[in-house]
This record gives sequence, C-alpha cells and structure tokens, in this order.
Amino acid sequence: MSLRPALPLLALLLGACAPQSQPTEPSLPVLIEGGVVEGRLVRAAGLQLALPSPTPLVARSGETLLAAYPFQLLVYQEGFLLDSFPLPGVPTFLRARPLPLVGLEGRLFAPGLGTLPYKAKDALRTQEGVYWLDEEGLYLNRQRLDEGRYTFLSGNTRYIYAFNREALRLPDRLRLPLPGRVWAAVVLDELFLLTEEGLYRLSLEGLRLGFRPGRYSGLETDGTYLYTLEKGRLVVLQTNLEDIPGGGP
Repeated sequence: MSLRPALPLLALLLGACAPQSQPTEPSLPVLIEGGVVEGRLVRAAGLQLALPSPTPLVARSGETLLAAYPFQLLVYQEGFLLDSFPLPGVPTFLRARPLPLVGLEGRLFAPGLGTLPYKAKDALRTQEGVYWLDEEGLYLNRQRLDEGRYTFLSGNTRYIYAFNREALRLPDRLRLPLPGRVWAAVVLDELFLLTEEGLYRLSLEGLRLGFRPGRYSGLETDGTYLYTLEKGRLVVLQTNLEDIPGGGP
C-alpha cells in the first residue's frame, strides 16, 4: 500500500509538535550572555544558530542555550539541539544559571527534577535548592527566609541577592543599601547593578567602586565581560565598566 496519501497528514502532525511563535518584535534584540538574539537568529561570542521560531525567553550559560516556548523547552549545547522537554504550560521567565529553571503560571519546571509547586514571580535554582519570590517574601524550597516584596533575584555559586529598596544577601543575611531602583544585576567577585541612571559597580558588601552613566537595557556576563544594550546596540564592557581596548572580545 502506498504511503503517499498519508504524507500530508504526517506533515501536519509534525508541524503541530513544533514550537509555536510567541508575540515578539523581531527588530528588538533579546540580550543573552555573550550577545543577542534577533528574531530566530542567535549571535553571541562563540555561538551562532537559528531557533525554530522567535521567542523572548532565551538564556545562555557557557555552551548551553535554553529557548522556552509554550509547552516546550529546547536545550542547545555548543550550537546543536541536545534535548527537548515538554512544559506543563506557558513559560513566564527563564533562567540558565546557576542551574536551568523555567517559570510558569503557578509553578516552576526544573530539567531533571520536573514540576515544582512554587508560584514564583522570579526564582534561581542552585545546588542548595530553589530560591524564589512571591508577593509575600523570599523562600528556599518550602522554607520562608524573609518577608517583603522583593522584585527579583541574582546570584552565583557563593551568594544570592534579593532586590527591593535594599538588597538582602544570602546565606549571611547581610542587607545592602542600593543607589536607586535596580532593574538587573550580575554577581561576580563584585556586584554590578543596572539602574535608570546607568551601571554601578559595588563590592559584594555594597561599597561603591564605580559608575558608568547611560540609558542601558539588560545586563549579562560570561564571567569575563559584561553585556548590555544601549538603544538596541550590544555594548561589551570590562568589569571596571570601561570599554574593551580594540573594540571587543
């Protein structure tokens, strides 16, 4: 029996399994570690690939790139598709580090762990567990660590910072004054903050070390350089907030 009549149906079924486009503006780049995503195209230091369709939820950690779509998470390694995970809903945020994590409406999804019943507006997955925020406070897994309306989290393998009018550092619970409202942060051997006025460089204890004025959008790092956007243009900086000699890495 010929398979020719079944081919159109097979193509339709395969198309239904592909990631569906989310509303996004292809002309607006999405900042990731090392570069940007413009529409379907990923252009970053040491990485170039085309996603199946545009999505604003893309995150990178080293050789690993995550792209989240409604009901599907794609994992790329060194530019090649490594794995695909079904998601139990539509993603709201995506984290590639310290460990991969997807925010969903009313829950979280962690590759290798599955669904976690935390209704989080932001979260970070670490070796110690999942730090997450809701409208009432800050948690580590099911344990509430602090009350208050924190806006977002940032951290590395040593410290986690929860941001509000001040920052709370964990695990030592040190509270740091902030230079203004913080939109994004990067934690390395120092703390880097994005505010409406520009980029701040602080010690991990909150001592001001430097400032770069400007209207920037987003903040990422690969551990060596800082990446941000200025009027949609990628800006790469040294950790002293100065331009890189020669124009880039």
